[in-house]
Amino acid sequence: MNDNLLHQRMYAAGLSLWELGDLLGVHPHHLHPGDTSGALPGLPVRALIELAARLDLHPADLIPALDRVLVNRRQPPAAADHDTLDTDALAVLTALATSSTPLTGEELATALTWDLDRVVAALAHAGDHPHVAGPVALRRTVPNGWTVTARHDVLSSQQRQAVTSAAGYRSTLTVAEANALLTAHTIGNTTDYASWRQEHLPTEQNLKDRGLLCSHNGPHHAELHPDVAFSLTRHR
Repeated sequence: MNDNLLHQRMYAAGLSLWELGDLLGVHPHHLHPGDTSGALPGLPVRALIELAARLDLHPADLIPALDRVLVNRRQPPAAADHDTLDTDALAVLTALATSSTPLTGEELATALTWDLDRVVAALAHAGDHPHVAGPVALRRTVPNGWTVTARHDVLSSQQRQAVTSAAGYRSTLTVAEANALLTAHTIGNTTDYASWRQEHLPTEQNLKDRGLLCSHNGPHHAELHPDVAFSLTRHR
């Protein structure tokens, strides 16, 4: 397992070990840097598959021994059924891309006027066939929600960082975002931050999405990106 690749993808996804562990239903120590290779084989298969899907990795990238097992695939569905599933998956992905917030399966069924089984099948197909979504990927959110975000396996880490930096530099901070950065700078690693963030979760997530904020020490802590911290220190 390439530990460096795993943690590059986690950083690109804006996930701390605690957030990823909560999403997968496993304790974060199973994902701790330096012990990843030894701990991953002990995780449930479901968790391994979801971890690989969430980070746009092949399961064999996590556990190389899976490579010889995964070459034995189930018989693919008939062409007509496959085309129908592709169409349904594309509709669900487009609905999620259109929405400004994650949606549950029930909300998708209501919006698309489908029965729930059809939505579940479309979501499963989109997860099993990432190419259907093109440059975006299906993501599970807590609790029981779905959304789409950019894939992490198309651009290199340097390209992704350059794009994120360019977008961040051109976007003006709102007052709420500026206050959030200041709060993270001053109390981001104290117990006071945990209570503050509960009332500012959307703003915090926006800053994480833009690469200005990260949570390496658990979801209830926050640190500024080194460039942001340097800029604040330089102008103080």
